[in-house]
Amino acid sequence: MASTQPTAEGLDGSVVAYRERLHAPWWMWLLGTVLMLTLGVAYGFRLGAVAGVITFVVAEAVLAALLLVTAPLVVVDDAVLRAGRARLPLRHVGRVAVFDAARTRDARGTRGDKRAYLCLRGWVPASVLVEVDDPDDPHPYWLVSTRRGRELAPVLAAARDAARDVAG
Repeated sequence: MASTQPTAEGLDGSVVAYRERLHAPWWMWLLGTVLMLTLGVAYGFRLGAVAGVITFVVAEAVLAALLLVTAPLVVVDDAVLRAGRARLPLRHVGRVAVFDAARTRDARGTRGDKRAYLCLRGWVPASVLVEVDDPDDPHPYWLVSTRRGRELAPVLAAARDAARDVAG
């Protein structure tokens, strides 16, 4: 769920202007549960019902942990853009563009720059392209999945402008 209300976060007291977790969709959870259930039935058939239930419960817990841990967080605070584990100081954010599914597909494919930083999830078809305005950075731009690009882009642009005003 995305949030655009500024809130304090963390020990450093940074002000968060945008926050979105790119969770897997419901159908992926359902598909994973069906596959883990199938695994539990297979083990249960061979080793008994208790082994099957234990297998299902453990496999489902591992699946849930993987789906939760691998869901990247996209955050704009008063200092950086965070996409997954990567950080981009706002003073180095250039132009920001919202991409629909077709433009995202082109940008991550052969038409994109292989040096770009990608924080993409296949179940989130849209993205924002953030140009990197830092000559020392090897990435010309970031391509970041988002379900709310029309909200993220203006928040990011405003945070960038505010950070440059403070620094300048």
